[in-house]
Amino acid sequence: ISELGLSEKFFYLCPKTSIFYKGKISQFDSPLSLLTFPHLNLSDKLRTGLVTFYLKSINKWKSFENITASDWLKKYYGSNPYQILWKPLLKSKFGDKADKISMSWFWARIKKRSTKLGYLEGGFQVLIDKLVEKIKQNGGQIHLDSEIKNFNDLNHQSKFERLIITTPAQQFFKKMTVPEMLGAINLILILKEKFLTDGTYWLNINEPGFPFVAVVEHTNFIDPKHYGGNHLLYVGGYYPQNHRYFKMTKEQIFKEFLPYLQKINPNSQLLITNYYLFRNQSAQPVIPVNYSKLIPSHQTPVSGVYLSNMQQVYPWDRGINYAIELGNKIATLVHKNR
Repeated sequence: ISELGLSEKFFYLCPKTSIFYKGKISQFDSPLSLLTFPHLNLSDKLRTGLVTFYLKSINKWKSFENITASDWLKKYYGSNPYQILWKPLLKSKFGDKADKISMSWFWARIKKRSTKLGYLEGGFQVLIDKLVEKIKQNGGQIHLDSEIKNFNDLNHQSKFERLIITTPAQQFFKKMTVPEMLGAINLILILKEKFLTDGTYWLNINEPGFPFVAVVEHTNFIDPKHYGGNHLLYVGGYYPQNHRYFKMTKEQIFKEFLPYLQKINPNSQLLITNYYLFRNQSAQPVIPVNYSKLIPSHQTPVSGVYLSNMQQVYPWDRGINYAIELGNKIATLVHKNR
């Protein structure tokens, strides 16, 4: 951010995170909100607080690699907190793979969780635009809508000396053993009024049977004045790559999601003025036990071709900050091997 001269546009805020469970929204983002959470008894609350503090305080995560999150969480948090807090999130994110997810993944989510979130004034498109500007200033070229169908050993071609692939590995290397991927759906709703009227920014859906994992009211984080007075709501979930949602129209998905949105806010349909659908069939790596053994190498079997993608971000969850870190790492490697 500072290298690109964007420091003055970058800021931190402390948005509200809550859980939707048994038809009610309950804040769940601080020790105090844990103590007032209505669905756990005092013993469960104290145990949850102590175990969470332990996870945030330790740095050695490799001991978590060979145990599943479900086994560890049931053992140390206890059955009731696991069933109410953690099982719904694992299940809604990873589906039938939930019981295979490594505890190292869960530890990283707790370790890096903060009440503060960083954002750029104008959105992260500002970051992309500045990167494009710097690339062009340094003589780089950007070719959009340019499909690569196949390639051979690039050392014997004149067009490119090196190639860095940032797509999922299986899209290029059919014979490589690579991590499995899940797809994601994000339905963005344009509203004329607030949807989460209590001010919640991020709402985790812990209610069984919902077709999405989270409802995020972006304009409870960033003022609606930046969006023409509109309120923006993201409704998202993770699904197998062959899920029917990837073949459905946005109208069909909206129709399927709407009854569940009305369980959160009965006036949902009256608030919505427009909606957009975004989806990607390779949005989230599945993180089983001993995931480090599955991570594809940056140096591929093809000479001169490198791989840099979210499947290599571990144990942390993918995000813009880790993408930048990975970009620096692969650039250093390519420069070193010139």
